[in-house]
Amino acid sequence: MSWLILRGDAHHLPIADDSVDAIVTDPPYLIGFMGRDFDKQSDAYKNPKKMQQWHYEWAIEALRVLKPGGHLLAFGGTRTSHRLTCALEDAGFEIRDSLMWVYGSGFGKVGDIGKAIDKAAGALADDVKKWTGWRGSNRPALEPI
Repeated sequence: MSWLILRGDAHHLPIADDSVDAIVTDPPYLIGFMGRDFDKQSDAYKNPKKMQQWHYEWAIEALRVLKPGGHLLAFGGTRTSHRLTCALEDAGFEIRDSLMWVYGSGFGKVGDIGKAIDKAAGALADDVKKWTGWRGSNRPALEPI
């Protein structure tokens, strides 16, 4: 038995067709996480259809190298896993089951509720004042696989 771990762009894998038993991947979630370049991939993080296309392109390559009956596990972001799942299905994968990685740490998405109301169309000044200073924080506690 042998193992091969590759790190790099999965759009062009230097691997023969039908030669891999399983793929486990944690592709960029394309949400522009903390402004990092690795999570932008051009402007796909701003456009859901481009995001899905980006995943589709590497999924086609993954399907090419997988042996018949091989499995793929792909981690996805909580807000964008549906795009990943659709891309995998469009590439030819059969969606069998969903796994979840459940954890108790992460970055909370903290925002001032007053500012959020202020951004909304037609917000009244009294509503903004009432909620200014209040914060909402939901941190991811699960990650779809």
